[in-house]
Amino acid sequence: MKKEKKTANPSRQEISLKNLYLDPNNFRLIHEQDYVETPTSKIKDKVVSQRTFRLIAGERNQNIQDLIESFKASGYLPIDQIQIKELENGDYMVVEGNRRVAALKLLANEYETKNIDLGNLHPSIFDNVPVVMYEDGDDMHYLTLMALKHISGNKKWGEWNQAKLLEKMYLSHHLEEDEICRRIGISKIELRRSLRALSLVEQYRNSDYGDQFDESKFPIFREVARNADLKVWLDWDDSSYKAKNTANLEFFFSWLSREPIEEPGDDGQVGYGKKFRDPAIIKRDDVVTLGKIITDTRAMAQLKSTRDINAAYRASDLVFRERQEAAIKSLANEIDILSQMTIREGYLPEVGNAIGRLQSIVDKTRASGLFGVEQKTVFHDRIDSHFSELEVSNYKVLQQLRLKKLSKVNLLAGINNSGKTTLLEAIYLLSRQNDFDGLLEVLRRRGKISEEHLNPEWFIDQLPQEIKIQGVFDNRDASVSIRHYKEENSGIDKTLYLETVEITSSFGAIKQEASTRIYKGEKRETHAGHIKLLCPTIYSSPFFLNEPHRYAPFYHKSMQSKALPKIFDFINKHFIPSVSDIRLVDESRRFLVNDRDFQVAPDLTDYGEGVQRVFFISLIFAAAQNGVVLIDEFENAIHTALISKFAGFIYDLTREFNIQLFLTSHSKECIDAFVLGIPEADIKDFSAIALVEKEKKIIAREFSGVEFKNLVEAGDVDLRRAR
Repeated sequence: MKKEKKTANPSRQEISLKNLYLDPNNFRLIHEQDYVETPTSKIKDKVVSQRTFRLIAGERNQNIQDLIESFKASGYLPIDQIQIKELENGDYMVVEGNRRVAALKLLANEYETKNIDLGNLHPSIFDNVPVVMYEDGDDMHYLTLMALKHISGNKKWGEWNQAKLLEKMYLSHHLEEDEICRRIGISKIELRRSLRALSLVEQYRNSDYGDQFDESKFPIFREVARNADLKVWLDWDDSSYKAKNTANLEFFFSWLSREPIEEPGDDGQVGYGKKFRDPAIIKRDDVVTLGKIITDTRAMAQLKSTRDINAAYRASDLVFRERQEAAIKSLANEIDILSQMTIREGYLPEVGNAIGRLQSIVDKTRASGLFGVEQKTVFHDRIDSHFSELEVSNYKVLQQLRLKKLSKVNLLAGINNSGKTTLLEAIYLLSRQNDFDGLLEVLRRRGKISEEHLNPEWFIDQLPQEIKIQGVFDNRDASVSIRHYKEENSGIDKTLYLETVEITSSFGAIKQEASTRIYKGEKRETHAGHIKLLCPTIYSSPFFLNEPHRYAPFYHKSMQSKALPKIFDFINKHFIPSVSDIRLVDESRRFLVNDRDFQVAPDLTDYGEGVQRVFFISLIFAAAQNGVVLIDEFENAIHTALISKFAGFIYDLTREFNIQLFLTSHSKECIDAFVLGIPEADIKDFSAIALVEKEKKIIAREFSGVEFKNLVEAGDVDLRRAR
């Protein structure tokens, strides 16, 4: 096989793949655990070549998969030059273009050994790879070339790889800062930020926690290097590039790291076991949050005791001041605008309603003493696990119902009136803790009543006399108890007063209470020290009112998380091939469909209920991130043939957004299709629960995913009637 083909331009040649060797010292690889700096004399060594290919290609070739698909689809397009450097005996090392050469080597090997289909890639490319000779052998020139392409250019490396290259220019080649910036076109701010971050990394590596460093932590250090408040707190010295406040530095390194937990041994001696507390700071945004609260004594005390950065932020005065100030400023500005206008008569009822709501906020705040309390916060924004156990001691038809085999996805089955919806409501109430609005939502859903038409007397009539629900959430005990009664208080206006609803809840060692007085008319007042929820929890039911405007915040969350394209793709593939987009029209709070079969975008409600249900169910997952999703009668309006595919799709969403899913069904076809729709490798994340009546009491029959799938595949098993 020929080694090279000369062209008109002596620097341009065509070289056989067999004579091209990947660069084992490529800065793309320095963060890899198996990376070893290799002398030039060892580049052609077989072990070195194989290791370099593996590091560049990635696990299962994931780092070059895009190039493989591109080559097969479009052939080899020499848009970017492959630059090479001469070795001995007519061989060459790739200076620039290592990924492309790795992809070609993989395709060449599979073509020769497996005779794979190359698509539009002609096999002649393997003998005639167009390359350009890299003429300048100077190491500094090479570093500059890499920096221009992968730091200031359009094919950027990760932050760690970029910083290590800059460090080599600065420390190994002793270039001045101005010279580095001039050579590669970056600002001195960016250069110094990288060098500061690397120096802080070195301090971390020399600390007790140094063995926990990996390059994924580097963006955190880089964020610290740009945060003025944290640099003051650490007493950062720009002359030595060191943090001098060793006590604060130790705290910071501790929050970045796993901390071993002391445990007593069999001999009674206390030592370190195998359990660890997770890091408090795991991403760049956590550093931003830390910078905001670093001078808040109460927030820092919370962080040191709980290692929960979000709890510390919520404990600070800052969060409430920011939200209140922004809301009040916005309100004041809008009132200023309205004061300069003559309001049309048709708008007067809406303005009057707004005034009433504002007055209600003022009255409720004065009555409850909830000054500055955020009523919809959660205990922890990040959780390790969700519900592992549940016990409904007393709620409607459910008495002493226990569930102990809960998983990520839990399918509740049973015949009509077996308590499936009641169980979903119980989970919802437990998640909402002492939040009265959670109870309100459950009852108005049951009655299919919009909030503005809710009758307080009807609400009291629908309330069970007592509700008690317990469970284990995120490895801690949780409970909620609800009762309603008439207060014997002479200070209450008895002509309007109906009853008081008392909610007592607990999560771990934290107990909460809320007391809400219900009056005739729409007025009610809640007294509570604070109101915190276990996690974001969203309930979807096909039997509730058609209120698409309620899905507007879910739509925005899905858009921010980039989940929308996946939802559109699913609908396009399995329901309506002509649909490419569904947009929220803010003016009317409606959803319009971009459908190529229509000249004017139709409303989503013009389509079948199945499409609407799939779309609305899919939207809620991003909004419930790290929380719980409850779906009643999952199969309603969705064709049986699509249940399995939709099951697989929403399972992917539960994993992507770290969600625990509970859903009910009374259809055997749906139940069987759902369990078969979950991939074999993930069936461990599934549980099937049958609610059945035994001796006039509802009990639960629980099956792990593996157990139930085996039953479904073995024969005609009906979970709804499990005994």
